[in-house]
Amino acid sequence: MVIQGVTYLSDFEAKKAIIEAARRMEAKGFLVAGDGSLSVRVGPSAVWVTISGADKAALTQDMLVRVDLNGKQMLSARAKPLPEDLPIHLKIYQENDSVQCVLHAYPPCAAIMGLQGQSVQPAAFSPAVRALGRVQLLPGQAAEPQAQAVSLLCRTDKGVLLQNDGCMTWGRTPTEACHLVEALDYYAVVTARLGSAPMSAPAVPAAPALQPAPVEASPVSTAELNGVTELIRPGMGLPPLPKAQPATPAAPAIPAAPKAVPAAPAAAPAQPAPRAAAREDAMAEVIRRTLQSFS
Repeated sequence: MVIQGVTYLSDFEAKKAIIEAARRMEAKGFLVAGDGSLSVRVGPSAVWVTISGADKAALTQDMLVRVDLNGKQMLSARAKPLPEDLPIHLKIYQENDSVQCVLHAYPPCAAIMGLQGQSVQPAAFSPAVRALGRVQLLPGQAAEPQAQAVSLLCRTDKGVLLQNDGCMTWGRTPTEACHLVEALDYYAVVTARLGSAPMSAPAVPAAPALQPAPVEASPVSTAELNGVTELIRPGMGLPPLPKAQPATPAAPAIPAAPKAVPAAPAAAPAQPAPRAAAREDAMAEVIRRTLQSFS
């Protein structure tokens, strides 16, 4: 059905889509004991929504009510109990014309994240999580103040966490709104196992560290050399110290050969004593002079 250039589900299609989405969410444990609500827009100012406390596992057309964007019931012979969160549904439709379905669910992950004061950060570890994007946590308060807070986010985000009140998602179809809740639950499971929220983009793996080239083993085993430890390579522990070798008894010392006694030098010819030589010279001179006087 096209109205003013916008395609909407018909009344029949909208009610059928709400019933199927409600059973899908209830089967996954995201809607329990009549909690939560679903609505689908069927015109510029008309919305089908589940009544308050409706059993989503056994939802029928009688448990749906058609209202305008002011919350006034339409096409109903008697008044039906409207859900408490209806002002939030209507505020989203008023602020974002592209939204045609709003889902209020109670997955366990939403309760846990609300109790821990956590929001969903944009992540990229699956296409559904990428489509989910950011989901902020809003403090617990009445429906009207929450509707004003959600109106500031419904144009940029696709869902919110309501502290102690589950979560709300919105999209063009009921299936899209259900997918967002399932992506939220998957996000919570992954981050709980990681222990922290993931990065908005996958981390770039660091370049592997350069490993030193393997050292060729020496052909001679170091175990055969006393006092020498084995070669230590990166990543190896310290080798045990070499065992002390028993002392080898010293060989008996060989006595040194006796040194040769140098031969005595040959006897030099006897030289006259200096005084005796002088006396003989003097006597010779006396005799020479005496003989000379007789001549």
